[in-house]
Amino acid sequence: MQATLMRLDRAMAAQPLTTSLVVTGIKSSAADILVQSTVEGKGLTSLDQRRVLLFGTFGIIYQGGFQYFLLNHAFERAFPGRGVWPTVKKICAMNLIGDPVFFFPCFYTMKEVFRTSVLTRQTVYDALSKYRDNFKEDWRNTWSVWFPGHAVTYTVCPMHLRMPWVATLSFVYLAILSATRGQISSQEAAARSDNACST
Repeated sequence: MQATLMRLDRAMAAQPLTTSLVVTGIKSSAADILVQSTVEGKGLTSLDQRRVLLFGTFGIIYQGGFQYFLLNHAFERAFPGRGVWPTVKKICAMNLIGDPVFFFPCFYTMKEVFRTSVLTRQTVYDALSKYRDNFKEDWRNTWSVWFPGHAVTYTVCPMHLRMPWVATLSFVYLAILSATRGQISSQEAAARSDNACST
């Protein structure tokens, strides 16, 4: 068992980006499937496939790709070292810049693209309007997981295990995101439109 784990560790160290893309794609889809099947009580044959695809795509593109660059390159270059102050700066940068400025706008835009099947200026505007409506709850949820989570990321994890660690903790966070923001059906859009007309 130990020899297998050591081989796996070496393989992940040799291919960290590939590891990141694969792990985050599988994890993101699995988190949404778990929420749809257990929390929402859907059978496996009645899962919202667009929603599963949204979470899987978001996991690969944003979390596996962009976040890999952000965590392992950009923030390491901006705040080098594992001392107290570089670690605090990385944690704050990820939670106060990475998530509010990059994560949520990307997620809401991808969700809107999956809902409408188009990417236009209006799609982005609508996505950011929804983000504006939800940002307080979104930020509260993400910070409750990621302030302590990134303390581990930047103090304990070796570089090549950061994305697998983040993906593991992110499974819990994405289940929260799926439960609170996963719906991409036309009924949701109609409900939003009705609410807007009544205000």
